[in-house]
Amino acid sequence: MGSAPCYATPSGVRALDRDPLGAKSCGRCGATSFSPAGPTIPCCPVCRTALLGQGEVAVLLCTTCGQGYEVTADGLASLWPLRASVTTELAVAGAVTYLAVWRLETSVSPGRGASAGPATESLWEKVVRAASPGPAYLYVPAFSERRYVVQRLGSSLTRIQPVLELTRGVSTASAWEPALLIRTITLVGARADEHSQEQQEEGETPDLGLLSPVVLGRQAARTLAHYVYQAVDSPEARELRPVDYELVVAAEDLVFLPAVWDPRYVHEANWRLLLREFDGLVA
Repeated sequence: MGSAPCYATPSGVRALDRDPLGAKSCGRCGATSFSPAGPTIPCCPVCRTALLGQGEVAVLLCTTCGQGYEVTADGLASLWPLRASVTTELAVAGAVTYLAVWRLETSVSPGRGASAGPATESLWEKVVRAASPGPAYLYVPAFSERRYVVQRLGSSLTRIQPVLELTRGVSTASAWEPALLIRTITLVGARADEHSQEQQEEGETPDLGLLSPVVLGRQAARTLAHYVYQAVDSPEARELRPVDYELVVAAEDLVFLPAVWDPRYVHEANWRLLLREFDGLVA
């Protein structure tokens, strides 16, 4: 049987076709065909480069032109991911990974139940004050489906509201700023908490490469935003509290944040974010 067709076209990406034989090599671009029955690696409709992303991912990335493509029921929807610059003033231990997070521009207001109003306003006002004079964001990690990662890291980012220096796209064609040149040290004697030990035992000690996978799409992020919001004051909470509030997401961006794996940062799910606002936040 001949090569499967390339799913990229000048006008976009065609709707997905089921291939009963799974993935096959594309004779034009060498990429694997995008098929629900097999691996899902189409090529970029702009530059025809094979997209980055394997397994159950929600967004595929082109490291040549820098665009992203969210997997939907109708095919691939293009988006422009953003990359945050390294702003830490401290030395770095370990390999740098850019972690995918959804940054949701959000507003929260009390629900119709009057008794929940003051508590809801107080919690959101803390976030708004931290973000002032800019807009307040909720952050939902997109590189992991683990509850404690989403809650710990997401609530920490939401509470601190870091000021990000952003670049559009994730192209690696040009030299990446200083994450690849940053001075590194060897981390000695750091103790992992129970969650990081659990990851190591399951072979999940993060070796995510330069760009983490994106396993949560924007709709999942909007749903999980409620967990992150309620975890701002209670990062270890396992259940949603019966609080009456309305959370509205106005817009969302996929942002890649520079980080290194560091078990001392237990409140950030063992990731040290290389942002100045997180310097010295060792548990």
